[in-house]
Amino acid sequence: MRMVSTLVATSVALFGLSLVAPPAHADQVAEQLFREGKKLMGEGKIGEACTAFDGSFRREAVISTLLNLADCREKNGEFATAWGHFIDAERMTRGKTAEATLNGTAKDRAGKLEGRLSYLIINVPDEARVDGLEITRNGQAVDAAEWNRDIPVDGGVWKVEGKAPAYEAWSTSVTVGKEKDKQSVNVPRFRELPATVVPDGPDGPTGPEDPTAPPSSFTGKRKAALGVGAVGVLGLAAGTVLYFQAAGIHDDAKAATTTADRERLTDDANAKYLTAQIGWGVGAAAVGAAAFLWFTGGPSTAAEGGLTLAPRVDSHSTTFVLAGRF
Repeated sequence: MRMVSTLVATSVALFGLSLVAPPAHADQVAEQLFREGKKLMGEGKIGEACTAFDGSFRREAVISTLLNLADCREKNGEFATAWGHFIDAERMTRGKTAEATLNGTAKDRAGKLEGRLSYLIINVPDEARVDGLEITRNGQAVDAAEWNRDIPVDGGVWKVEGKAPAYEAWSTSVTVGKEKDKQSVNVPRFRELPATVVPDGPDGPTGPEDPTAPPSSFTGKRKAALGVGAVGVLGLAAGTVLYFQAAGIHDDAKAATTTADRERLTDDANAKYLTAQIGWGVGAAAVGAAAFLWFTGGPSTAAEGGLTLAPRVDSHSTTFVLAGRF
């Protein structure tokens, strides 16, 4: 019994260790990518080697990998990126006795590259600094601290863009040489969008409403009147159809040869007559309500000299009253 308990305890302990032990997969991938990068460098495939070194360093931030990545970027003509990697390697090894050699290498390589760097200056004058201004360089945001300053960049074509709410967007492109070049971009004064321009709605461009424009005659009440009127028309139509059906059944009852058939058909005809009368009643009421909504639901223009036609209902009759200023 004691042996079984010991085995169980040992198994639980090993299982617990397996849960807390750090996974080795990331280290293995980093090592494989590092070896692949060295192999590609030997084959002269510099661009592919840089990608492998970059992936290895993202998996495991090892100084030796960073130095190889920096060396690869330099060989690929990406001097600003390589210089930045050497600077990072020097900073990471600073003050560490065991890594003094790596620190010296990183510092020396960064110093030699500094004289070969190219720069791009994005000049943002005061008149261009509108609220919400965002400047991007090849799609990457440029911090305001970098404006009007020499910033090392790799050689190539750089697209500089600027945008701000309520202003027209702006962009330009500039080509920077690979080595010892200096280019600048001047951000212009942004042009404000017209005050009446707003984002397009589902029915096309929209703008602020003109307070002097006449109100629409198609008001909410009149929209409701159309719906109620449609119900009234359907009620009248259904009543009419049922009336003719009842009349036909009534004729069949007259022609019936037996008393039972005559009574059954007569009951059916009377039921349809009743339903037809209900349909007519509902339809007539709905049409009347629709007329009331339509005539009372127009825009209020009487105060401006317009005319309105409204129904007046009392216990004796229904009339329409024409009102307005003349």
